[in-house]
Amino acid sequence: MFEAIIIITSIVVIFTIAIIVRSMWDPFYCCCMTTSDIGVLSSASLIKISSSVYISEHFINSGNSGKWARSITKFSRMLVVVHNGELCLYNPCPLTPELQKELAELGSIQRVVVTNCFHYAFLTQYIDAYPEATFLVPQGMMWKRPALQQHCIAIPAATEGSLFAGTHYFRLPDFYQEHVIFVEEASLLYCSDTLYIREPKTRPHGRLGVRLMQEFIRSISFSQPCGVIHYFDYVRQFRYPHSGDLHKENVERWRKIFALPITRITTGHGVFRGSVSVTNTELKNLLRCIERKDSWMDRAGRLVFRLCVHGAPNRYRDWTCLYDEEAQFGYRPSLNEEKRNVVDTPPVKAKAG
Repeated sequence: MFEAIIIITSIVVIFTIAIIVRSMWDPFYCCCMTTSDIGVLSSASLIKISSSVYISEHFINSGNSGKWARSITKFSRMLVVVHNGELCLYNPCPLTPELQKELAELGSIQRVVVTNCFHYAFLTQYIDAYPEATFLVPQGMMWKRPALQQHCIAIPAATEGSLFAGTHYFRLPDFYQEHVIFVEEASLLYCSDTLYIREPKTRPHGRLGVRLMQEFIRSISFSQPCGVIHYFDYVRQFRYPHSGDLHKENVERWRKIFALPITRITTGHGVFRGSVSVTNTELKNLLRCIERKDSWMDRAGRLVFRLCVHGAPNRYRDWTCLYDEEAQFGYRPSLNEEKRNVVDTPPVKAKAG
């Protein structure tokens, strides 16, 4: 009897720890473990994906001024799209002198797009270097960082459209306003955070303790691998209340995305080079992971998240502010801004079959 109690108690404790870590790791990491002085550990030359698409890839830490932040490393990727000598940059990454020179050889920077409300750490480098460019950020960024309003304009309120010739965006319905980008000429899907490329068995960097911690977090946070791709399952816990059936809306958005002729995917993070090839079967399996109904662990994590994050708005201000109605629905660009932001391009054709 005593042994049974010990076993049951141990199981309860393990699941409780898993729920807390799963729901709180991201806000804790973003608000308490990162610092503004992010270090660039190495940078690669532009990786050519197609005649009009390049990837800028950098290996960074989470900040030089914190011991943990220095230990937590990751790759940061920016999508570069070229059209008639003009460039659009999605998800700005470190602007090194070498990258600046490579971009100048491709053409002039017309637009820089922040693809969600967390990928803006290097935006000011581009604002300073390219004052003539147009800078677009999700509407929530105007609320999260009001100082950006003097330099940036909001991405249009439409849930899909085009911000640059040859590209199409889809905004996911979750609070951080992820914009997934499809480049038709390269059959490439770019997703900063919501998708993740499976890690190699041997991770080539980082301290052992940090690697084990990251592996544990991935194991309880991601969907089952669909080929080489994971879906960030734990975003289910962060959905803001009183906003309708977000799960249904999210599934419909991804169905529309996966109907496109996608053959390659690249993400903001992960250990790979440039992009990875995907098959229709992998995309169908990935959609099944996204279609999954919320589990008890998702619902329990949502409760923990609301109690901890919403209960400490000052500590987690960079997160809680995005749940304000003004962040989600309050900022609307003027009609002139809408016309200036949207590119008139023909609709993207879905793949046959």
